[in-house]
Amino acid sequence: MSQDELTLYILVGESLCMIQHLKDALSHSIVLKKEVKRPHDISKQVADRLIDKYRFYTLGKAIKIVKEEELFSEQLQKELERLLVERNWLVHRSIAHDRDEWDLNISRGKLFERTKHITRQSQTLLIQIEEDLMKFSESNGVDMSRVRDEISKHRRKTN
Repeated sequence: MSQDELTLYILVGESLCMIQHLKDALSHSIVLKKEVKRPHDISKQVADRLIDKYRFYTLGKAIKIVKEEELFSEQLQKELERLLVERNWLVHRSIAHDRDEWDLNISRGKLFERTKHITRQSQTLLIQIEEDLMKFSESNGVDMSRVRDEISKHRRKTN
């Protein structure tokens, strides 16, 4: 295995991991904003079952639900739809369809950069969804100051 192949596998893995975190945040948004609506309206057990149900959905299905339910701003929704197109390319086409160019070293740099962009975009959208969830919770009387403090600490450590 070449160093370029190893780099590609690492970048794809990192990107897919970030997409999974994003999808999990979408699952939480669907449960809180569509199903629960207000704190303490349902038991934790019921909420956990709902989270498990929505975690089973594909990214595309989760994005469709948030669009139908109008859970996010139009801008955020459009960004999620653009990411879905890129995610589908990454999973279904990025390597197999471009194998000849890869073998000839024509598109490796572009492939690396596009994969990195998907990771960055997923992370940006994840942060926006987390912020949306915190604002939603605060608008329903939940004190999110400890959560915000922990996020700030984490970001300071990782930057």
